[in-house]
Amino acid sequence: LFPNMIKSLVLLLLSLAAISFGRVTYEKHQVLRITPADDVSVSILRTELPVAFKVDWWREPSYPGIYADVLVDPHDLQRMKEMLENAEIEYEVFVEDVQALIDESKTSRTTSAKAGADGEGSSFDYSVYHSLEEIEDWMKTLEADYPDLVELVEVGKSFEGRTITAVKFSGKGNSTKKNGLWLDGGIHAREWISPAVNVYMLGKLLQDYGVDEETTDLIDSVEWFILPVFNVDGYEYTWSGDRMWRKTRSTYSSKICVGVDPNRNWDEHWGEAGTSTNPCADDYQGPSAFSEIEVKSVADFIKSQKNLKG
Repeated sequence: LFPNMIKSLVLLLLSLAAISFGRVTYEKHQVLRITPADDVSVSILRTELPVAFKVDWWREPSYPGIYADVLVDPHDLQRMKEMLENAEIEYEVFVEDVQALIDESKTSRTTSAKAGADGEGSSFDYSVYHSLEEIEDWMKTLEADYPDLVELVEVGKSFEGRTITAVKFSGKGNSTKKNGLWLDGGIHAREWISPAVNVYMLGKLLQDYGVDEETTDLIDSVEWFILPVFNVDGYEYTWSGDRMWRKTRSTYSSKICVGVDPNRNWDEHWGEAGTSTNPCADDYQGPSAFSEIEVKSVADFIKSQKNLKG
């Protein structure tokens, strides 16, 4: 037990050093797709695997026959495979090298940017992921392009002082008499698909307003609030430091680890099942409900809008 504790401590310190001195790399990290056959296997994945390894579930184990995906450090790879084989739990390598996948997404962005520079595409490209700065600049163009529909509203400030910006829009009629609809994305920083979906949906709705009858009715009948990037600090950090970062970037005195899972920080059922009290865990609930200024700001903003009914 003692040697394993020493090894875990060394790996933690190496990880912290990597975060401190540059971009975190996921070279030779693999994603294993594990399919438990029965309840016993599910229990092993849920209870024994997290004790033996630092587990980063991309898809958590749920029921027999339903696969789970886990990101594995190369130092743990062989031991985890052996543990699964000894328990007769089926697995396959789903992603051979996570860093290669990250690099591939950067290549597609570079190709898209070059196409724009060559005059092959000057509009905002919905087919690639965008940085926080790019998304914010794009939202400003929406306000300029649709002055009668769109208003950018400040929801609050983040821990690191960034502005949390939502897009408010509605069509004909008195907006104060309409029901409101709130949508947000990017609460978990590394889930880039979430802001991308919100960005695409927002752009598509505005482009089709006055052109498509159903879309026009939707915008005319409801006051929309769309927040593309909720966790702005964390999202920025996935571009500059650690692509797999999930939490906020808040720090608390005497704490080694950074950040809180904002989706575990609401005051509704705070601290119940599915959360962690370990500050180093990806699902850390925080020292208290609404400890994260981002979560509290969004909650306060929603409460301040009388037409947002939940």
